[in-house]
Amino acid sequence: MQIKSIVSRPVRLPFRFSFGHSLASRNFSRNIVVEVAIAAGEGMVTGLGESVPREYVTGETVESALAVINEVLAPSLLGRSFAAVDQLLEALEALFYQERLDERPLGAAFCAVELALLDACARILGLPFYLMPAYLARFSRLSAAASALDRTLWNLELPWSERVFRYGGVVPFGKRRVLETLLRAYKAYGFQTVKLKVGDDIDEDLVKIKLARSILGPAVKLRIDANCAWNFDLACRAMERFRPLGVVSLEQPLPRLDTEGLARLQACLPEAIVVDESLTTLKEAQRLIELKACRAFNIRISKVGGIVAAMKLVELARQASLECHLGAQVGESGILASAQKHLAHAVPDLFANVEGAMNLFLLKRDLTRECLTVPFGAVVSARPPERENLGLAVNLKRESLLKLMEACP
Repeated sequence: MQIKSIVSRPVRLPFRFSFGHSLASRNFSRNIVVEVAIAAGEGMVTGLGESVPREYVTGETVESALAVINEVLAPSLLGRSFAAVDQLLEALEALFYQERLDERPLGAAFCAVELALLDACARILGLPFYLMPAYLARFSRLSAAASALDRTLWNLELPWSERVFRYGGVVPFGKRRVLETLLRAYKAYGFQTVKLKVGDDIDEDLVKIKLARSILGPAVKLRIDANCAWNFDLACRAMERFRPLGVVSLEQPLPRLDTEGLARLQACLPEAIVVDESLTTLKEAQRLIELKACRAFNIRISKVGGIVAAMKLVELARQASLECHLGAQVGESGILASAQKHLAHAVPDLFANVEGAMNLFLLKRDLTRECLTVPFGAVVSARPPERENLGLAVNLKRESLLKLMEACP
């Protein structure tokens, strides 16, 4: 088998409404789509990958991530021949470490290429994508902290009737009428977890949280996400006022690099701190664990560098008894939504909350023919897909891809 082509494209996906939080507000997303072609046997197998670069998270832009793909990653892989899928995947992981992605935040560039290759490899192996984590765990080089863990983490023998995961809703900034409408929609749709974006105005946020609790009722888990907007003192004051409303977790209250501040804050708060922007590499994860700077990881596939990196972060979190959330970049198409869903299928009991997959509601035009939107009820029961649904089981809308490429600057 030989890697024949790796084609990367920038696309611009317009939103139905503006999505804002304390770090950014946007009404479209600029993403990267990668297609690979692998000659296997007498035929050609293709695979799809996607990533969503965010400069304020990993420092990557669409342009910089494309440069890494086209000038570093693709030249390292193109034209190479492998006797078996295992050898290709080992080479891919070796490239991850060769480029020091365990300590350099270049997740978006690597993720798009890795997903495309894993998609193609799953098709060659005749596997649905959700079985790839177990396959990868047979030989994946784990970090020193995670290598001692038993591989039962990726054991897929749990009865299908018990393999369930739940999606949570995310509420962006907005005026009261918009927030009220969205919260009522989430309640009707069946979300049991809702996360509110908050800023640096405690009084305004308190009104928002009270509104959410009054609409959602006492049974729904209420989380908040400050997206780096607070300092230590503001975080302490805010949580004192929010605590009576049953807020169960606080996501990324402090700036991305203030790991020691997060550790001091977590020691003071009964609520769990969830790290997001502070968690982009394996090295950062180990530092967060060492300092006891959080009680949960928000793992986003595009942010951390793909499926293998996400698996390693889950193992590190499990060893440290941290909770895992499977997050999403705002504006992901059906490609990343499918990858996220397959990963959640693989280890549903390990993700306390899964976010994203709001494609039909958020995107004016998706890239995939398949609809990967959160199902009504926001609960997914994992069932074996049809045998012919291999890999990510998605197909590009070629006409949409061309139009959205034309709209990209």
